[in-house]
Amino acid sequence: MKQIANLEPKTVWRQFVNISQLPHPSGCLDALRQYIIDTARAHQFETLVDEAGNILIRTGDAPEICLQAHYDMVPQKDNEVEFDFTKDPLQLRIVGDEVMATGTTLGADNGIGVAAMLALIEATDEMFANLPLEFLFTANEETGMQGARKLSADWIRSRQLINLDSEEEGVLMTGCAGAVNMTASLKFKMDADIPEGDAAVLLCLTGLQGGHSGMDIHLGRANACKLMNRFLKHIVVNFEARLGSFNGGTLRNAIPREAQAVITVPEEIVDEVIEEVRYYNYLFREEYRQSEPYLSFTAKAVPLPSALIPEEIQDDLLNAIEACHDGVWTMGEGYVDTSSNMAHVQTTADGEAEVLLMVRSMNEERKRACASAIQSAFLLGGFRVDFAASYGAWNIEKDAPMVQKALRANPNLKLDKVHCGLECGVITEIYPDMQIISVGPTIHHPHSPQESVEIESVAKFWNFLLQILRL
Repeated sequence: MKQIANLEPKTVWRQFVNISQLPHPSGCLDALRQYIIDTARAHQFETLVDEAGNILIRTGDAPEICLQAHYDMVPQKDNEVEFDFTKDPLQLRIVGDEVMATGTTLGADNGIGVAAMLALIEATDEMFANLPLEFLFTANEETGMQGARKLSADWIRSRQLINLDSEEEGVLMTGCAGAVNMTASLKFKMDADIPEGDAAVLLCLTGLQGGHSGMDIHLGRANACKLMNRFLKHIVVNFEARLGSFNGGTLRNAIPREAQAVITVPEEIVDEVIEEVRYYNYLFREEYRQSEPYLSFTAKAVPLPSALIPEEIQDDLLNAIEACHDGVWTMGEGYVDTSSNMAHVQTTADGEAEVLLMVRSMNEERKRACASAIQSAFLLGGFRVDFAASYGAWNIEKDAPMVQKALRANPNLKLDKVHCGLECGVITEIYPDMQIISVGPTIHHPHSPQESVEIESVAKFWNFLLQILRL
């Protein structure tokens, strides 16, 4: 940790190390919230906290610019790693020219932005005595932008805002996709009548890359839920299989990396089914040999479950998932326009099935069309489909004063739009006259245990931030 804290710029890395030692997955932010408050109050800055857990810090009475980052992280870990995100400190390490965590997400999304803001708070009274600033730390962004949605319209005084949640240094983000959360759910009565002579088999699909469901959706990575469903439908149709349970994925904004299912088949063909799994392991690895080098699909015999999903429900579930679009829906000119992510599938012993999805788009009508197609697939299967946490896309024109100021700070900036949900869209809806740009360091594979941040990009990001604030 000391080695990382001594990287340049030292103030930013020291704060990032401090943050990494405090639990801060979405919904577990008390420790980090208090640390941020204590840091600001140590410099006697006005510090406000709202009911949603958002923190607003002012260094003067008439701030011109607000810096903004969310202070929660996505909790993802490798299956074999024992780690509790609600209490365990992250284990940081330097790998080549990048910083990573050991077996877990790093939290550079959005921890580097938070660390940069804390470093500025420590230096504001010396470096920016004549430039009052606001610092907005938003809560629970990764679970539907819950904090940003509850911002009061009269809270922020600035009318220029720099969001620090982008993930490519040297690129100025001037737009982001809107999104909507979808939940397909179905209740039923489990079937306790297990076919006589059946034996149970546990199917495990692991080792997938996963990743951010917006930033990485175009990379051709496998979705564990979709792949498992593909095999389940094959085994049900051709091997008289019955489904006991199906669970895969975790968060809406993460591409599923793992899935498990329990099936029953006639005992005399268990070996044949296990051999079929070996074949599909080969098949999947061949199909995804470029993007999923560590994919593993295995099977083993296990005790019989106490009940099974009724055949008609089993078929409706598998058919709906099979029909549901996952991945890129439409492309723009060199960017992803609309996409969907089947994020989580879960069945319970109490007789419930739930599928979590997220649809993203740069265009409201195409977002609606993609969501409607997915809704239709599940409605035909008898599911209830609910929509929540919808927000629109965000765009700022390239001739806007805030964009031009950024280009004066760094004329080599590339202007781009990002296919993920930044809080810029939600903030713009609350503050329509707010000019917003988004910047950040280069982060690879956010929302997965392979997450890393390029060390050199953090220094460049920090220097750009200082330069634009001095203009």
